[in-house]
Amino acid sequence: MAIQKLPVKKLVEFRRLSKSQKTTFTNRLKVAKKSVSDGGGNYWVRSISAISGAFRENDKSHITDKIDEVSALYNLNTTPQVKNMYRRNIEILEKYIDFDFSHWMPSPNLTFLSKPKSVLDMNGLPIQILPQHIFSYGAKNNKSIGGIWLVVWQEGFKPSDLGIYSEALYRFLSSYYSEDYIVNPSACMTIDIANIQVVGYDKILSGDIPSTIDETMKSLKEYL
Repeated sequence: MAIQKLPVKKLVEFRRLSKSQKTTFTNRLKVAKKSVSDGGGNYWVRSISAISGAFRENDKSHITDKIDEVSALYNLNTTPQVKNMYRRNIEILEKYIDFDFSHWMPSPNLTFLSKPKSVLDMNGLPIQILPQHIFSYGAKNNKSIGGIWLVVWQEGFKPSDLGIYSEALYRFLSSYYSEDYIVNPSACMTIDIANIQVVGYDKILSGDIPSTIDETMKSLKEYL
């Protein structure tokens, strides 16, 4: 297997396939070899980037400014597919006009950290971890760390799908930061921005959402 990076979304997609579809899916992964796209491209970049900025600065002007920008693009464009993309981003952004982003913050005082390389070896697979933010908080000698991962998919995510992201994020932070920080499971959050659904790794630990990441990776490897 020569895949250099495998986005978490590919694990989520794989779980939904029939046996025959899984064979086709993994054959495409092997053909891609060096890297695999998460399939999202830049379709949702406008809504994700604005929500990411609004969270970091706790400033909703990121949302309203982006709505104005994308609305102008929508009005200027005549291609139905492109207009539909702009419309869908606007619909998501409108849900956050009055949203209190502090709800996602484990502390009012976060220090945002630079992100290490995005690929982590998990069960022999190069899993790509791409949260929007990694942050620390707390007392100097007792600092905690967490991260926030914003996702969206036209087919929609289930809570168990988001759990895969959050567990991958927790393992990522544990791998790179556990010597200097306490990795807080509840602060390892994945958010489906389409419906504002939040799943932290703590929900996996409590059993509210089953852990499926290892069985998914094991199954996928059997096809590679």
